[in-house]
Amino acid sequence: MRHDVQATFWDALDVAPDQYSKVRDMRVDRASKRDVDEFCRRWHYSSRGGSAAWNYGVWDGHTLAGVASYNLPTMDACAAVFGPERWEWVAHLGRLVCAEDAPRNIESKLIARSLRLLKIDRPVVRAVLTFAAPSAGHLGYVYQATNALYLGKSMGRSYFVDQHGARRSDSHSSHTIARSRGWEVVKEVGKHRYLYLVGSRSERKEARRLLKHDVLAYPKSVD
Repeated sequence: MRHDVQATFWDALDVAPDQYSKVRDMRVDRASKRDVDEFCRRWHYSSRGGSAAWNYGVWDGHTLAGVASYNLPTMDACAAVFGPERWEWVAHLGRLVCAEDAPRNIESKLIARSLRLLKIDRPVVRAVLTFAAPSAGHLGYVYQATNALYLGKSMGRSYFVDQHGARRSDSHSSHTIARSRGWEVVKEVGKHRYLYLVGSRSERKEARRLLKHDVLAYPKSVD
């Protein structure tokens, strides 16, 4: 965590830079959970930072221009990549968010450098899962541009929305129970699933060999 920049960052939250530096002059470093939450409140479609164990940002001086946060996916998601005996190899890129006025190619730098930092912070990791939600208009072009492996679509899941508009998980309630409570049942379409292999060349080669999924061609927009 970069304690030396926190006060300056929060003092300047409402001050947009007149002009960003060139991407090559920006740095990617660790960020606090508070930074990520506030940044996502402003720039992510969900307005939430989500759960994260490892947080990184791309910094233009003391100003955040983008954030990447990683966590551990569910045990089932971990086990499905390399098998249950290698569940610790897998992490999840839960948020990749950049300011709308940030320069082009900033995502590529943020992904590449934050993956390196994640490998330092969690040496056991060999792969990072991430998803693009078609329901939010995302196809995953930034992941394609940064050479992630495409593993097809995940299974669609259901969730509930209560009378106050709050999202509720389907893990402890059936659709019948949910409807009896007055909750709306929302069926999500499957998300596009991408995977980054991280580590040394030999680690990445071994991970590719042990991968339980077929690697497919990238999806493209029909428009």
